[in-house]
Order: sequence, then C-alpha cells, then structure tokens
Amino acid sequence: MSSIIRLAVAYLCSQWKLSVTLIVIISLSVTLPIATNRVTKEYERELSSRSESPPLLLGARGDRFDLVLKSQFYVGELQQTLTYGEFNSIDRNEELVAAPLHLDHSTNQGKWPVVGTTSTYLTAKSLVLKAGQTFAALGTCVIGAGIAESLSEATSLKTDLANPFGLGDMLPYELEIVGVLEKADSPDDFAVFISLETAWVLDGYGHLHDESDVGSAVDRNSFLKGVDGIHIPSSSQTRLTAENRSKVHFHGNRDDYRISSIAIWPMHNEASALLQAKYIGDRNLQVLVPSEEFQKLMDYVFQVRHVLNVVFAILAVIAVVMVVTSIVQALQLRKQNLLTMQCLGCSRFRVNCLLLTELSILVSGALMLSIILVVILESTAPSLLTLI
Repeated sequence: MSSIIRLAVAYLCSQWKLSVTLIVIISLSVTLPIATNRVTKEYERELSSRSESPPLLLGARGDRFDLVLKSQFYVGELQQTLTYGEFNSIDRNEELVAAPLHLDHSTNQGKWPVVGTTSTYLTAKSLVLKAGQTFAALGTCVIGAGIAESLSEATSLKTDLANPFGLGDMLPYELEIVGVLEKADSPDDFAVFISLETAWVLDGYGHLHDESDVGSAVDRNSFLKGVDGIHIPSSSQTRLTAENRSKVHFHGNRDDYRISSIAIWPMHNEASALLQAKYIGDRNLQVLVPSEEFQKLMDYVFQVRHVLNVVFAILAVIAVVMVVTSIVQALQLRKQNLLTMQCLGCSRFRVNCLLLTELSILVSGALMLSIILVVILESTAPSLLTLI
C-alpha cells in the first residue's frame, strides 16, 4: 500500500498544475456555501441577541431601521431627535425602566461612538465595571473593554470636532477615563459612555469660560439657535477637572435639550403593549420593537441566501463537470502508461487502487484547504461585514 501511495504522490507532483487546479476547484465549491451559511447564521445570532436589550425604543418618527441601528449598534445617522422632556414623561411611568441615549458625538476620528446616558442604561444592559467608577462627574467617561485594550495606559480621550473646516457649536473636549467595562462581546466594547450633562456640554448647551469672555452668537442654522443666552465662548476651557467643573453653566430649559432616543425595558407585557398603543398614532414619535425590525432584515438576508444557495449549486455542478472532464482527459493521456503497468505484472486491481489513491489525495487536500478557508472567512467576517 505504501508503494501505491508513493506512486500516487509522485504522479500528482509531476502534474502539479493540474493537481492544484483540481484542489482549488473542489475546495471553493465546498467552501463558499458552508462559509456563507455559517457567517449569516452567526450574524443572525448576534443580531437577535443584541435586539433583545432594550426590548423597546422610543424615537422620532422616520426611518425605523436607522433608529434601531443607531440606538443599538451606534452606527449611522438620525435625521430627527427627541427632547429630554419626552424622556421625563416616560420616566415617570413606574412600570417602565427607561434610559435616555445621546448619540451625536464620537472620538478617535469617528471610530468610537460617545454614548450620553445614565447609569440605569449600564445596569439594565448588565454592563459591569471591571475597574474604576461610573461617569458621575462632568467630563468623565467609562470606556468599553475593546477601547481599553487599544489605549493601554491612556487616561483621557479627546472628542471629535463637529466641523473640521471651521467653528461650530461643539468644541472638542478632553474626557477623563474613570472606569473600564467588562468585555461584553458587543458594540459596547468599543463605545465611550458619558453622562447626559457631559453630552450637553459637548453640544454647547453648557460650557466653562472666564466671566470676561462674553463669546459670540451661534450660527443661525445651529440647533442651539433660540436657546436663551446661548453663545460660543471665544476661549472655552475644554478640560473639566475637580477644580473647575462646578463652574460649568447651562443655558435654556433642560426639557428642551436634545437626545437621540430612549431605551425602554417594560416591567411586564401589559406595560409594553400600553406604551406601543400610546404612540401608535403619534405623528412625531414612534415606539419600535428592535427584535421585530431585525427579523424584517433577516427575512431579506434569507432571501438573498436562498439565491446564493442556488448560485452555489450551479457552480458545484459546473465544478463537478470540470473535475470529471479533467480526470477523464488525464486517464486518456495515461492510458498507454497504465497498460504498460499491467504488462509489467501489475494487476488491474492495483492499477485501480492507484487511481483511487490519487483521487483520495486530491479530495483530502481540497477538504483541508476548505477548512482553512472557512476558518479564515469566519475570522475576518466581523471586520468586513460588522455593524458593531
């Protein structure tokens, strides 16, 4: 048997171009459908688990999926916002656990979202502190585990400038890192959490500057236009410390300050149904069930996957035809050599064993390559296709 294996390997090596071609064709026809199905199932699992918390979202009426993506994955943009007063009306309901979300800022050139919220949000989502404390003080933040690994020994983060080509309402602030979250294997690992008050300072509702600095008026197109006493300081201090944060002052009515959405955890099904019924006819606000929105998305994914499976089946048939054709042609070219082997005393059974061994080696090589490709595709899929 060892002699047959040596002969099979020797022949395949002598015809290495044909051998490599057959291995690649077979491995790709196996890899593509397996990798596609495994990756889509993994994304379905991640989306489903992510959509369960919070079970409800309240936001401005508009694109439903954009609201879910921004509120749960911190990606995309929201065209409309809410006011803090709308959160207060929800928060008064003792049958609902609610947390406001302010999602308009970022750090590290937009790579890490800055999430303005309350400690209720961390508790409701079971986000546990690994070290440090929460973002109770102005200008402080809690970072996800992924950011902590990237920053190493850094003790602060600087927010992004709203308009890199000129002055805007938002000035970049330096946030002091006071806490790190446990790894959650979710978009929260790459998010920066701050208090709502800190988020409003980033907006420009509140600021810290010398009394002699009267500042300048906001742009007429600014969302801050019309807020009582609002202005942009000429020389605002952008690092809040224990010594100066008590001097921060805000303008206008806080109920009119903007937030992006509200995450809601109902105490029971009846409270959930009543809340959805309350806003079902509202022209400005909408209540969404994230799991239902993601299910709509997955329905489209399933349709695409079915189409891909048909395409892969067609490709598999083509691959089989190509492999069979190549093998038949190779046998025709080797016909005289195989007859010579029989004339030299090699039985027909041993000749067939040789051919089967060659085919087995090719198939084994193709399967090993397929396993490697599937592992590579699964490991790179999060960075190529991730939403978080």
